[in-house]
Amino acid sequence: MSKEEIIHQVKITACNEELKKLELQWGRPKFTADDGLGPLDNLHQAGDAVVSVVSFFDNELVSIGSGIMIGPGLMLTATHVLNEFPRSGPGPVMLTFLPEGAARAWIPTATVTASGKSEFVMNDNKVISDLSVVSCGLNSEAHITHPLSLAAIELCLPLPGQRLWAVGFRHGAIDSGVAPITPLVSSGLVTACYPHGRGERMRSPCIEVSMETLGGMSGGPVFNEGGRLIGIVSSSFDGGPTYVTLVWDALRTSIDSLPQEVWQDQPTGLAEGVQMGLVKIKGHFTSDAERNVRITLSDEEMMLLVFTQGGI
Repeated sequence: MSKEEIIHQVKITACNEELKKLELQWGRPKFTADDGLGPLDNLHQAGDAVVSVVSFFDNELVSIGSGIMIGPGLMLTATHVLNEFPRSGPGPVMLTFLPEGAARAWIPTATVTASGKSEFVMNDNKVISDLSVVSCGLNSEAHITHPLSLAAIELCLPLPGQRLWAVGFRHGAIDSGVAPITPLVSSGLVTACYPHGRGERMRSPCIEVSMETLGGMSGGPVFNEGGRLIGIVSSSFDGGPTYVTLVWDALRTSIDSLPQEVWQDQPTGLAEGVQMGLVKIKGHFTSDAERNVRITLSDEEMMLLVFTQGGI
C-alpha cells in the first residue's frame, strides 16, 4: 500500500494505563525562515503531537478543529472549538495519527480556561481566553512501539517580520469511520502584536500573522523557526490575516484529572509538568502559589511590550 493510500483506524476502548509505558519524544519541525519552505519530513517531526478534534454530528464523524499535545494526556486547543460541542450528546474525541495507519484516541476528562474581568461590563468575570488546557485519558491501543510525540513550548513575543508556521486539520466529515486526513501547513510573517490582548474577543496576549488558515485549523499549533510551539490558531479571514493566541495564559491554569498513571499529584499545571520532565518549555518564568506568572523576555520583546501598553 502506498503512503497516499494509507488510512487510519482506531477503536475506542476503556482508559488504557499503558500510557505510562510510552517513550516521550519532543520532535521539532524546522523550516526555512526566509521563504517558509521546508521538506515534507518536517511534518513528521511534529508527529502525533498534532490533534484532530472530532465527534459525531448527524451520524457523521466530523473533524471540527485541531489541538496540540504538550504532555502525556495534556493538550492545548482553542476555547471556541470546544464550545461547538453541545452539553448533551457525544463529546469530542481527540485523534492523533501515527505512521502506517495507526492512531491513538484521547477522551477529555477536564478543561480549564483562563478568565478575566470585562473592561466594559461591571462585575463580569466571564471574559475568557481562546486558549484552553485539556486533560485527556488514552482511550485506545497505546501502540507502545511508537513514541508519544509532544510539542516543546517557547515563551516569547514574536516580533513583526518574524515568520511562523501553523499546522492543523481541515474541517469536514470523515468518510466511513476512517481518517484519510493529513495536517495542513500555512506560513506567514507577524504583522502586529497585542501582548495585552485585542479587545474582549481576544482577551489573551495574541499576534496577527499574514497567513491564511482554514476553519478546522483553529486550535492547532503555531511554531516558530526553531520548531517550538508559541501559540494556537484562534481566528482568520479568507486570504488572511490569522490571529494567534500565545501560550502565556496556559501557565496561569491548574487542571485536574490528568492520567494518574503518569502524573502523580493533582491538581497540577505546566510548571509541575516541567519539574516532572513531562513538559518542555524554553524561556524563564516564575509562578507563585496563586499562579501569578512572570515571564522573562528579551530586551527587544520588552520594548514592544511597553510600547503597546494600553493599546487595544
